[in-house]
Formats: sequence, C-alpha cells, structure tokens
Amino acid sequence: MNTEKAYNILANVLFAHTQENEKFDKLEMITEIDDGVLTRQVTHYLDGKEFYPRLDIISSQAKDDARVAAEFLRSNLLETTGDKIWDFTFTLYPDGQFNIDYTYDMPEWMQDD
Repeated sequence: MNTEKAYNILANVLFAHTQENEKFDKLEMITEIDDGVLTRQVTHYLDGKEFYPRLDIISSQAKDDARVAAEFLRSNLLETTGDKIWDFTFTLYPDGQFNIDYTYDMPEWMQDD
C-alpha cells in the first residue's frame, strides 16, 4: 500500500455511499482510529443541505478496505513525521479532488483526568 492507493480507497468508499449519477457538492467522511477499530461518519452535502447515508449500505469488503487504508495513513504519518493521528476528515468533490485534514490531538475521552 502507498499513500495514493490509501486515498483512492477512501474516495471509493465515499462513492459507495452514493447511488449511480447521484449529485453532490461534496462527500465527507470523518474517521476515528482507535487501535484497530475504525469509526466512520459520512455526510453528503447538496445545495447547502446535509444528508447522512446509512453506513451499512456498503460491503464488508469496502469497510475492511477503509480500515486498512486508515491504519496505513496513521502508520505512515507516524513513521515519516513522528506524529500520531487520532482521526481525520476526508472530503471528496465531484471532480475527484479531495482534501484530508488530520487531527493530532488525543481525544478528551481518552485523556487521563
């Protein structure tokens, strides 16, 4: 796996949450990574409105692929920068361009009091 392939997998997983020829302004997937567990929230934006597609409409293979891609990105960033990510937001646009924003701060619920 490489970074480009991981991004491609995440884009394909987002596309899997849409119907053929379905219009959107952007698709967004917020992904939380916690020791092998992957939590996703997908939002479909169209004409200023937000829609939340069911997460169970994609195949178990697509879910596994997304987990592997997310874990690769996390490991790759840790190896290349020394920074650990806890989650990221992957935003995909209709023209195929994308943006990815990483969160480097540990979630509050995981921090000791």
